[in-house]
Amino acid sequence: MKISVNNINTGKILEKKIREKNLSNKAVGEAINRNGLSVFKYMANQSLQTAVLIDFCYALNHNFFSDIADQLPLEFTKNQPRTDQRNAEKEERIAQLEEENKVLKIQNDILLKVRK
Repeated sequence: MKISVNNINTGKILEKKIREKNLSNKAVGEAINRNGLSVFKYMANQSLQTAVLIDFCYALNHNFFSDIADQLPLEFTKNQPRTDQRNAEKEERIAQLEEENKVLKIQNDILLKVRK
């Protein structure tokens, strides 16, 4: 199989997560109904079929597709905003709400003083 110059090495991504979780190839293989040697071979491959990668997602409780998507250029379109973009928007909204909360507390304190 010819590998594109734009290829994202899914085998390496898979291997990193398996090692990070300190799991044996045999244990992961059993979780996807394959043997440990198959897992070893998948980790050695530069690309994996989608169906196989989905099996690994469920077995390891990890979204490998998100990992792959995060390696693509930001200008690529998609149906859902990037997780880090969503997080940045949430952080910005939290900062706005915190500022609004400060203003409301000051206004409340002033109203309480005026009431006395």
